Amino acid sequence: MSSNATTAVVSLFNADEHVLANASALLAQVNRVVVVDDGSSRDPGQILGQLQDLGCTVERLAVNSGIAAALNAGIAVALASAERPAFILTMDQDSLLDGGYVAALEESALAAEQAGVRVGMVAPASIRGLPTRRAGVVNGVQLGGEPIQSGLLLPVSVIEELGPLQSDLFIDGVDTEYFLRTQSAGFKTVIAPKAALGHSLGTMTQARLFGTDLALRGRPVRVRTAASWRYYYLFRNRILLARKYGRQHLWWAIKGFLADYRHLAIVTLLAPNRWERLSSAMAGIADGIAGRAGKRRVS
Repeated sequence: MSSNATTAVVSLFNADEHVLANASALLAQVNRVVVVDDGSSRDPGQILGQLQDLGCTVERLAVNSGIAAALNAGIAVALASAERPAFILTMDQDSLLDGGYVAALEESALAAEQAGVRVGMVAPASIRGLPTRRAGVVNGVQLGGEPIQSGLLLPVSVIEELGPLQSDLFIDGVDTEYFLRTQSAGFKTVIAPKAALGHSLGTMTQARLFGTDLALRGRPVRVRTAASWRYYYLFRNRILLARKYGRQHLWWAIKGFLADYRHLAIVTLLAPNRWERLSSAMAGIADGIAGRAGKRRVS
């Protein structure tokens, strides 16, 4: 059963036919799906036409502007509608929703508001079987820590009060920045106990040390990596966000830096493409210290 309260906004980049099944699952649960092509390097015309035939509203950005800009464009379309939604569901193109997902998030938002909790966003209880970060219970409502952007329910009233996503981050840290912004304004992240999201979090790669595949008790050791170019934004944006929010959220900043540099040490030691990844991270650190934002400028 679809909800009249929620519009889904999906950012696309070089999407393939798999996005069609994901869009169909969304259309069954929300009143409208707005898909925004973020200046794909491959011609997206055929896929966008198929999405339009399914019933999606299609928007195209002329140039690749980053996930926040794409989501902001979709949100603007949703809010300009005569039938304004109460919630926006932000989605990546590779996330597939189970039946009842949106209803579970809406139910948790309503229950939290009735319990006196100011809802800034609602996140699923688990992502690909892994529990979402918890942050205590208030009036019987399970609160959450820093979420991921895909599958996140945002009240329109909060978007109108706090403004759009921070587009000059381009990618990585966009969800973190909005989480910190809502927290700073006194809103809370709520966990929907009945919702689970199927979403890929990086790529699992065989760990190798000095040319030898590593195994533990006869089982291959694997490490999770992102695309090498993403490490620029991961490390740059961590610094930019720490400069903006670090004083108010000191423990978040310390934990984030420790986790990032621990991860970089592990993948540099054990994963392929280590020098490309390390170079990308170092460039991000340099630009973060210099306060540079926006899409990476490569000379």
